[in-house]
Amino acid sequence: MKYFYLQIKKLLKILPFTVIVSTVLLFLAITVFSQFSYALKSEDNARFKIAVVGNTKSRFFNIGIAALKTLDSSRFAVDIELADEETAREELIRGDISAYVVVPKGFVKAAQYGKIIPISYYTTSSTIDVSALMRDEITKVVSVFLKESQKGVFGEEKLLSENGYKDIAIDEINDLNIKYIDFIIDRTKMYKTEITGVSYGLDLINHLFIGYFVIFLCVSVIPVCCLHIRRDNSMLKVIKSSGGGIVYTVFYEFAATLLIFITSLLAVLAILFTLIRLGALTLPDIGINMRQFIISALPVALTVCAFAFFIFEVSGNIISAVTGFFFASMFLCYITGCMYPLYSLPPLFQKIAAFMPSGAARAYISKSVLGQNAETALFTLLLYSLLFITACVIIRNSKILKGEA
Repeated sequence: MKYFYLQIKKLLKILPFTVIVSTVLLFLAITVFSQFSYALKSEDNARFKIAVVGNTKSRFFNIGIAALKTLDSSRFAVDIELADEETAREELIRGDISAYVVVPKGFVKAAQYGKIIPISYYTTSSTIDVSALMRDEITKVVSVFLKESQKGVFGEEKLLSENGYKDIAIDEINDLNIKYIDFIIDRTKMYKTEITGVSYGLDLINHLFIGYFVIFLCVSVIPVCCLHIRRDNSMLKVIKSSGGGIVYTVFYEFAATLLIFITSLLAVLAILFTLIRLGALTLPDIGINMRQFIISALPVALTVCAFAFFIFEVSGNIISAVTGFFFASMFLCYITGCMYPLYSLPPLFQKIAAFMPSGAARAYISKSVLGQNAETALFTLLLYSLLFITACVIIRNSKILKGEA
């Protein structure tokens, strides 16, 4: 235990520096994440503007536009305005609208007799995603739904007339018209919407929040491990010759490093929550149970610390240790979806992400805050921690045998 206390005493000297660095990094991360979260929410709440061009003087046409603006489910995503074609084209070029629809002359009159004249839809190449939404929500209402419903209406009229019920045909087709209109306007009953999230049921903001936190742990552990780069390792030989094994030194050094690392994180969190209570800092609303989040971060901190401890044991000097660990950890975070959603990465990365340390870390925190079964991810984290520490023992023992330590 004396060796453990000695390591604690040595690491305590850099604890204030570690807390300061981690605090600065955390506040920078919060600032960037807050701006990103605000921009993302603004984009999610954005409404697309569509201009309608053509003969807009028809009473039936105006009734249809009014229904789209007030009753149709597309009103939550689309703003519809009436304009002439020249104005609509200029607004589209300027980016004031997402697209415009040209209704041909005689469209409404032809539609009354079951004939659908094609309408023109104009957008730009930069609004490809928007145009897909518009085609589904606007043009299908005008074309597919209208065409199919009119087939039903005129089909019923023809059927009644041919079978001697022409006197009630008008009343019946009017009733059917109302049913069709009600069905089209309330077409959200036709499908079921299920929000699956980006990963494990989390939305993009929560997914990136957890991913960036894993990156934050990887960066903030670097100052803690810097003192393990030794120029003179003769003390290890002395400890071994006096009966202290390599496992003994590695275990106590790692235990002291982990303790100081967790202490610095808790100090940073204490500063953060103090500023929040005083009203000096406001965090974006991410809808995560912070208590469960902090608890689930402990096994992740263990694995991150073990990985850093291993890299610093392998490296021969502080420059190679810091750069080696930084780039190795950033690469792992990148290929496991901590920086970007995993589905945007190549299929190979998607398959191996769960088996990587950073991927298991992200999965464990994500599943824990959602109350899902995270035993597999936890086992992966503990297994990696054990492998890293075991590798440190093997490498240090090899150095001593070769006379490098």
